[in-house]
Amino acid sequence: MVSFAKAQHKAFESGEKLKYLIYYGPIKGGEASLEVRKGKYNEKPVNHLYLNGKTIGLANVLYKVDDTYQSFTNIDTDLPYKSIRDIKEGRYRHYSEQIFDHWSRKDSTIVYSTKVGKAIAPKNSNDILSAFYYLRNHVMRNSLNTNDTLIVETYFSDEIYTMRVRFLGYEDVKTKIGTINCIKLSPIVITGRVFKNDDDMTVWLSNDENYLPIRVRFNIIVGAAYCDLIEYDGLKHSLSSRKAY
Repeated sequence: MVSFAKAQHKAFESGEKLKYLIYYGPIKGGEASLEVRKGKYNEKPVNHLYLNGKTIGLANVLYKVDDTYQSFTNIDTDLPYKSIRDIKEGRYRHYSEQIFDHWSRKDSTIVYSTKVGKAIAPKNSNDILSAFYYLRNHVMRNSLNTNDTLIVETYFSDEIYTMRVRFLGYEDVKTKIGTINCIKLSPIVITGRVFKNDDDMTVWLSNDENYLPIRVRFNIIVGAAYCDLIEYDGLKHSLSSRKAY
């Protein structure tokens, strides 16, 4: 069995709960919840990562969205055993599961998908949800230089995708929970159906031991949207990046 290194830094633990509001321009159009739950997979304790995003108000009347992503990850390595994608957008429906085998091959990860069957992905591949937690624990570091690129291998939407994230610097972000000093990142996105340019997504993480997602901004083909943290609970570390005035 191949062994994987434990995270040198733990930015989160089970019990972390985050709540976000999603804005389309000045309009509140949705809400999202992001949780780290205690779970079990094949009778082993795991982190059960849970993300739900849905429309509210007028946006819900015009085009109802209720999307849920789940990932069951190893507590030490943060690599996924299983992921679930459950998408409900208007009349569109998608449900799929992926099982990740990180042990059978030394040079790669085997993924079993309910949609496409067996696939071979790069070693230590994540699903799209676990990738952001893996980034917080294994990839983020204090010594970053502008335009440094952080890399996380993923298997998402039944395709291999190398997630590249550029470091843009530091920035204070004003939110409903206060002004937070943040690490500013730009994931390089896939252009086409949703994004026009590869830098159309920006993420701000708290500049402290949590690396907490504070804000996400999307410049999408139909307009701009952003997602702001409005409530949090169960953080592993104090939110020391919040400024006192």
